[in-house]
Amino acid sequence: MAQDLAQDLTGRAPNALVGNSAPGGVIVVKIGGGSDPERVLDEVAELAAAGRPTVLVHGGGAVADRLSEQLGVERQVIRSPDGTHSRRTDEAMLDVITLALLGRVKPQLVSGLRLRGARAVGLSGADGALLTATRKPALRSVQDGRTVLIRDDRSGRIEHVDPTPVRAVLDRGDVPVVSPPASDTAGNLLNVDADEAAARLAAALCASALVLLTDVCGVLADPDDPSTRIAEVRPHHLTGDVVRGRMRHKVRAGLRASRTVQQVAIGSAHQHRPIQQALSGTGSWLREGERGERHE
Repeated sequence: MAQDLAQDLTGRAPNALVGNSAPGGVIVVKIGGGSDPERVLDEVAELAAAGRPTVLVHGGGAVADRLSEQLGVERQVIRSPDGTHSRRTDEAMLDVITLALLGRVKPQLVSGLRLRGARAVGLSGADGALLTATRKPALRSVQDGRTVLIRDDRSGRIEHVDPTPVRAVLDRGDVPVVSPPASDTAGNLLNVDADEAAARLAAALCASALVLLTDVCGVLADPDDPSTRIAEVRPHHLTGDVVRGRMRHKVRAGLRASRTVQQVAIGSAHQHRPIQQALSGTGSWLREGERGERHE
């Protein structure tokens, strides 16, 4: 069963796009913190058993929200002028995010893989300078119709990726489970976007595929209507309000990754074999340039 799955993802896929993957190439899978991970863990464990190197990257926004309520830390939102939303990360919220990702989400994913027979190693972006970021000096936020500058935010922009720690885990045949935070050159923790982390890591690993799994079937023109799924997303879809909310972050990250990663897809985590399904075209392909063009 596991060997069949690995072959499906490397050469016997339902369409030509999937069949273009380099055999044995690394697959980077990102799962959102609000998604049920069980089916993703099932498939990652199958891939590991088949010898297919797979990296699992995770977020944890929903868990961080619950923890912030438990600890009495107010959750604030930055509403960017382009319509995207992000969590305001002051010192207290950075502590909450770090506790949520490294203390709750990651241990559950690592133990879940172990229960399925796969050895997993948890890593954060700050481990071994895996993700080095620079702090954003100021963020623009629209509040009550006015644009204000936020200067105390502890979020960062990823500037460099050193995949050495991830490669070391893969070389042992284990599954790296990677998450924010990152660190700056002085070792200070910074919150970074998990989708961007997955995309940058996929590029640094020369991965054959990047799969961004979420709670919807792909990029939807109408977020409430699955029938409006956009099968192939291009940069022009970011103009206007075709892609809205948090999905804009995923699309931007995926489009950048598609410059070097041959297959980039967004799909639902809540289906049987979600990775294979996304790479079979049931989600949304992301393609920025010529490297992603279809070859008949």
